[in-house]
Amino acid sequence: MKFLPVAKLTFFQNVKERFFLGMLFIELLLLLLSYYFSQVAPGDSVKVAMDFALSFLSVLVALFVALVTVNSLYRDLSEKFVYLVLSKPVTRDQYLIGKFLGSLATVAFFLFCSFILTGVAFLAYGYFINLYTPHPILLERLFLFFLLLFLSSTLLTAVSVLSALLFSNQILAAVVTLLTWFIGLELGPVKELVVASKYATPFSKLVVTVAYYFFPNFSLYSLKGFVVYPHLSFSLGYLGLAAVYALVYTVALMLISSFLFNRREL
Repeated sequence: MKFLPVAKLTFFQNVKERFFLGMLFIELLLLLLSYYFSQVAPGDSVKVAMDFALSFLSVLVALFVALVTVNSLYRDLSEKFVYLVLSKPVTRDQYLIGKFLGSLATVAFFLFCSFILTGVAFLAYGYFINLYTPHPILLERLFLFFLLLFLSSTLLTAVSVLSALLFSNQILAAVVTLLTWFIGLELGPVKELVVASKYATPFSKLVVTVAYYFFPNFSLYSLKGFVVYPHLSFSLGYLGLAAVYALVYTVALMLISSFLFNRREL
């Protein structure tokens, strides 16, 4: 359990950063912007506001995960803090696990704050936007959305750790992490389109299929429609499969990161 002090220190360092409060402030602005968009868009204004808000939130969380994790590792390396930690009876594996858990705890706290802000905003949407038929605000569905978002963030945190060890440039590592998230989010629909197309070559189908199984499938964790449209159903078995997928993929990425970190010259 020697990784716990590293995890605690990483968590408190990240939370004390002005970046943490700044991202929450940006989220608040995006929630207000979603309300404005709902007023100029036709149709169910509450649904439009919720749709915009959840879309903005997904991108914001991915950006937060990438920046906070990559910055935490690069800060330790640039400030030589990693040398101090490894001079103690702490192995490189324990240090890396601590950094991962500390970053993940930061993300979990950010998601908790975001859930409160978003829940209050959705209730405000339902109260201030006048409709002939009120749009139901189901907070339990919003909670499931954030639960899936946490699983997605767990996987993305592992991707961020690996990117930080693969690339010497901090900005490049964050960009690669975000590109991996975007590709994993959109590759599912692309695969279905290419495989079903009679115009796509066999080589193109093979490339897309290999890429689909190589990149983490972040589209599994998108429950925006489930929150916005009350008539859609959701299976708890799906939640279990999504959790297992995130766990297996995260462990695999952390094993690769551990292999690279143990062979890295500090």
